[in-house]
Amino acid sequence: MKPEQQKNLLYILVPSAILVILWIIFSVYNKSVKSTISSTQTQAIESISPSFPTEVLSDLKKRQSIEPLFAIDSIPSTESSESGTLNPSPTPTPSTTEQAPIATNSGEER
Repeated sequence: MKPEQQKNLLYILVPSAILVILWIIFSVYNKSVKSTISSTQTQAIESISPSFPTEVLSDLKKRQSIEPLFAIDSIPSTESSESGTLNPSPTPTPSTTEQAPIATNSGEER
């Protein structure tokens, strides 16, 4: 490589390296200073009380067994006959009604 080409290459590499280093430093500084929590979230955060009622712990230790409130006692069985087939309930059948004869324009009945 000629010395002139090396000099031109240094004119490009040195400012580029300085720019990259400054960019990295700025990014690290910006991430450490900038908060990721919004102002509304900051207002909503409340400190937790350091005191805890110890009687709750003693009550929990006294508890023997815990039963859920919404437990299903048993599964309802379906009615079946002795042969093992289901006995469906009878469905009502619609009753038929007699219709009155319809008059036409000519005066005849249909």
